[in-house]
Amino acid sequence: MSDNKIKLDGDSLSLDNFIKVVREGVVVYFSKESQKKMKESRQMLEDWVNDEKVVYGVTTGFGPFVSVLIPSKHQTDLQENLIRSHSANVGPLFSEEEVRAAMLLRLNVFAKGCSAIRIGTVNTLKEMLNKRIHPCVPQWGSVGASGDLTPSSHIALALMGEGEVIYKGKKVKTAFAFKKEGVIPVKFKAKEGLALINGTTMMTGVGAIQLYDAWNLVRSAEIISAISMGALNASMEPFIARGHEMKAHPGQISVASNLRKLLADCELVINNDKLKKIQNDLQDKIKNGKEVVDSGIHVQDVYSLRATPQVLGAVRGALDYITNSLLIEMNSANDNPLFFTDLGISYQGANFHGQTVALPLDVLSISLTEIAVLSERRLNKLLDSVRSRGLTPFLAGKKAGLSCGFEGSQYIPTSLVAECRTLCNPVSIQSIPSNGENQDVVSMGLIAARKARDIKEKIEYVLAVELLAACQGVEERGVEKLGNILTLAHKEVRKLVSSHNKDRVMSNDFEKIKDFIHQGKLVSVIKKKISDLE
Repeated sequence: MSDNKIKLDGDSLSLDNFIKVVREGVVVYFSKESQKKMKESRQMLEDWVNDEKVVYGVTTGFGPFVSVLIPSKHQTDLQENLIRSHSANVGPLFSEEEVRAAMLLRLNVFAKGCSAIRIGTVNTLKEMLNKRIHPCVPQWGSVGASGDLTPSSHIALALMGEGEVIYKGKKVKTAFAFKKEGVIPVKFKAKEGLALINGTTMMTGVGAIQLYDAWNLVRSAEIISAISMGALNASMEPFIARGHEMKAHPGQISVASNLRKLLADCELVINNDKLKKIQNDLQDKIKNGKEVVDSGIHVQDVYSLRATPQVLGAVRGALDYITNSLLIEMNSANDNPLFFTDLGISYQGANFHGQTVALPLDVLSISLTEIAVLSERRLNKLLDSVRSRGLTPFLAGKKAGLSCGFEGSQYIPTSLVAECRTLCNPVSIQSIPSNGENQDVVSMGLIAARKARDIKEKIEYVLAVELLAACQGVEERGVEKLGNILTLAHKEVRKLVSSHNKDRVMSNDFEKIKDFIHQGKLVSVIKKKISDLE
């Protein structure tokens, strides 16, 4: 990769480079080897077309129409009819970054050189991506079996110069954007319409964006939990390395390590030396015959503090599994048929099926929700004066009662967690046969991706509420005791949102902090101090 370009070869697209193209607009180009493979597979197909060889989707109809033979003289009509008839999605549009994700991954599929699509057609799609001409793609309608046929058709429709696109922030006719940028519409030839729509690129693209954000969220949750632990005078004992080595889940070990680093110079938590002194003092009282009914000493913290490595560690483990699955899919040839020039054959299989994406994305929804479950419980402890170890009720300060503090704010995470739990109902098992029973087992993978996206956004709000409450809590304790590391985060928060010294409308506060978390700025500011945060 150069500074401003990313090479596509069908095998090595990383999650970071994916995001650079999708969110930052970095342009792409094809490796010489990929261009060679694309030309070879196309030549093989054209030789077969000239010989009127029977090939699915080339000289036959599609799906249940597979037994209908189509003479090669109708190859353009066959492909264009496929695209127009399947441009049938409805509902709100996918965002520009989601459409870019699908376009990028389709290009990476073609870079493998097995799709037998003309390189000129591929270059037009690449030109659209690089020039930021984004087809309008409605969200609802894919069943994720022959891939995302219907949403991908809306992208292919734009390649034909038809339909609408988002261009320079406005919805315009595709023909208008093409004229402005000098892009020539494509007249599809044999197999090209099918190659453009038969695959998992929409569900994988949308899902990969959520996966990238999920990694940011689990790291953000660790930082926020550390600030909450400071506000709640939590014990450091549960994070001792040896204890986690005895269970040895990598994710759990990573979270515990991060918490030790984050809280290393925090005076608000009970470190191991403090805890030992407290326990020794208590033991002396007992030995001297003093009856201790309630010592006020918390020998063990509640699970939402003490079990943070175990819970967020499990989330990290799930994200490792999801990352592996999606990276494989992002660098896969997932259309049908595929053309293997070295074997001289076409392969008619089911690489387009989205189950390898749908199931991990269901797990992603559950994992994201678990982050919120933990956050909501910590927030409850921060706001409950019976359990907060001395913080004011609802962090309302000295005028608690007259002032409500975070009382109204607590409802937001409570509501959102309930909604996320409802959305966690798995869709990867919701197969409904379609297409004349040809697609009798479908994945619903794009629904899983959209569901994970909706949950992710809600979790960002949950964490935003906890972060503001945690910052308020440490201010009641004495922010100077928070330590140099976490103070960096506290200062950045306060640049955006002032302390809650009197009741005010907080919706805009939460929006600002939600964006701060979503953009990765919370993690970035801490990584400036702790470069080896995992």
